[in-house]
Amino acid sequence: MSVRKEFNDAVSGYRAATGMAETARDLAPKFAPDLPDRQRRLITQLAQAATVITPGWLGQALTRAAEKAPLGEAEGTHPLAVRIGRCDAGGDYAFPVVVNLLGTGHLFVDTDTEDPRVASLLRTVLLRLLAARGADSCRPLMVDDGHETFTGFDQLARAGLATLVDSDNGLATALDLAEAHVEQAVGRSDASDIPELILVAPKTPAHLVDRLARLAAQAVGARLHLIVGGWPGPVVTAATHVVVSDEVRVAGVAMPVDVDAADGDLVATVCRRMVDERRWFEEGL
Repeated sequence: MSVRKEFNDAVSGYRAATGMAETARDLAPKFAPDLPDRQRRLITQLAQAATVITPGWLGQALTRAAEKAPLGEAEGTHPLAVRIGRCDAGGDYAFPVVVNLLGTGHLFVDTDTEDPRVASLLRTVLLRLLAARGADSCRPLMVDDGHETFTGFDQLARAGLATLVDSDNGLATALDLAEAHVEQAVGRSDASDIPELILVAPKTPAHLVDRLARLAAQAVGARLHLIVGGWPGPVVTAATHVVVSDEVRVAGVAMPVDVDAADGDLVATVCRRMVDERRWFEEGL
């Protein structure tokens, strides 16, 4: 079985189990006490599928114990899903919440990083992807929001492994760079040897909504993925949409999500490791 087929089968199983778990939760008041066994099986299916979809950094707990885990183990041409949090299905039942991203789509959040949950979401997703894929095949393009969302990641920018643009007209500048990346990728017969670009935009000015939506439509095939906060626009077909209000909800699923958090020291340590590895490689040439 190919890696892509295994990934797609696991994603399909995860989606099916998510739908069943949501239905089970809704039916619980009517069918208790018979339901818990069914619900437990569904949660087990979700956890097992999530393990297949998000190995290593893509799904592991972001504690200080993770800081020495191997970096860059995910293949540069394989699709990647990533864990964004945990869903409490009631009682003792919970499962990891994962979304498709690299190689498959984007992540759009309706609230910006003024909400600390959104800042945490952007930081943890970016950390997981970089640690899993490696800085050589996965380059972040970050728009500074003035809220220290990218503290720690700025090491990568100083080392030339990422781009961090300031908040003044920052998204417009980032879009110029992203569109140039798409043009470069489209002009090649095989773009698999250029790094995937991850544009992280903490907020979306209204006058750039149409431009972002157009970019999203052509980005996946050009090795560009968007993680966008403060999205006021319409549903983007290739994106997973996250709604942040009193609760965090993903892709219309009615169960709330507790967003993952990453300790600032962990982010700094992992980014420093990536910088050190690149420096070691360059000095060895």
